[in-house]
Amino acid sequence: MVFFLLVVFGLLSFTSSQVSHQYHFINNRNNWTEAQRICREMYTDLATVNNEDEMNSLFKTITVNSYDVYIGLYRSQVFRWQWTLSDNENTFQNWKNNEPDKNNNLGCAAMDKNGQWFSDSCDIQMQFVCFNATSNGKYIIIEVKKSWREAQEYCRTVHTDLANVRNSSENKDIKDIAKNDVWIGLFKDSWSWSDQSKSSFRFWNSSQLSNSRKDRDCVTVMLNQTGKWNDVQCNTTQPFICYGDLKSQSTTKQATPRPATATTKGNYTSKQPTQILTTGPEQATPRPATTNTEGNYTSTQPTQILTTGPEQDNLILVRENLTWSEAVTYCRKHHIDLVSIYSEEHQNKAARKVVEASTSHVWLGLRYTCTFNFWFWTKNREAGCYQNWASGHGPHGYEECGLSGAMESTGGHRWVGRPESERLNFICQICTNAF
Repeated sequence: MVFFLLVVFGLLSFTSSQVSHQYHFINNRNNWTEAQRICREMYTDLATVNNEDEMNSLFKTITVNSYDVYIGLYRSQVFRWQWTLSDNENTFQNWKNNEPDKNNNLGCAAMDKNGQWFSDSCDIQMQFVCFNATSNGKYIIIEVKKSWREAQEYCRTVHTDLANVRNSSENKDIKDIAKNDVWIGLFKDSWSWSDQSKSSFRFWNSSQLSNSRKDRDCVTVMLNQTGKWNDVQCNTTQPFICYGDLKSQSTTKQATPRPATATTKGNYTSKQPTQILTTGPEQATPRPATTNTEGNYTSTQPTQILTTGPEQDNLILVRENLTWSEAVTYCRKHHIDLVSIYSEEHQNKAARKVVEASTSHVWLGLRYTCTFNFWFWTKNREAGCYQNWASGHGPHGYEECGLSGAMESTGGHRWVGRPESERLNFICQICTNAF
């Protein structure tokens, strides 16, 4: 039902809509500036939305229903005129004398019976012209009076959008079917995208349209309003949506696989080759495995070690499903230990790894002690000040004996307590000076 409702506000291009952005929901509450910084460090930027399909795609990434989420739209100091269709960046203009009006309250454009444009209040009721990308007669006059935003909603629902004008020929086509003043798809606002794109796509909540407060300079997607947008104060802490590919420093040399005997994991024996996966330009070639007898059971799956180069952040994701204790043994035998996280920087580095995991969670070097009733990192036996617990987990959540800490592979990469007998991928910390 939610996604059907989102379809009605969609914005199509002159040809077709498509999703050009990959979105990532980050379930950490930050102010808008911090959210922007994190998105730029880990991906490309806070989310930009160009059309209906992208809005649907963005909305599907939201995995919790507790808070509204930031996107990359913010209020700048410059008002500018723009067309409703994102691909319409033409320079053609046909304003009447002394138009457009400099009054920022006159933020929508109409065409008179002579084909000339003028600015007016968006709340004025008048007839309008829709554009239909799939119809032979692409301009349709609607002889019912509506406000500019009501007219746009109608055109988007029934056709494609309000009429956009790219040249004098199209301007004449609209004039020929309009006998009175009519709305066209030209509007003015001061909202800009974090990545400085020129997307004119908007999906405001109706209550926001009458909001005159100028201290609300950032935008959230409202979960209880089927994705409609609202302006909020930028110091409000909210989850957020990033877009783009996950950033990593690619290795420039071919990774050197460890001998198969080095993949022996604590209490079991691997009879499969080790596969070292890199995000660099070259893929490592697995070496044949040799059988090792140090263990109580035999692995039926290959060990996959995912790294973006030890020079980057001294973390290795091991895509093998082990219990927490087995993961500790493996990391201590071949590297240093299961990863410990003491800062947001460390958290972000680990988050870049876990997105490649084959399990829903990934083991961390985090353990709960029933005797003393607290969580601690196994590497230094310290509790640590930095925390990123999911709701209902950690020091203020449900705790019981036999729990160890894991990080979510998707979403906000929060920490959770999981039974240590579960078999999950895990992250080892290796010996470099980078972490």
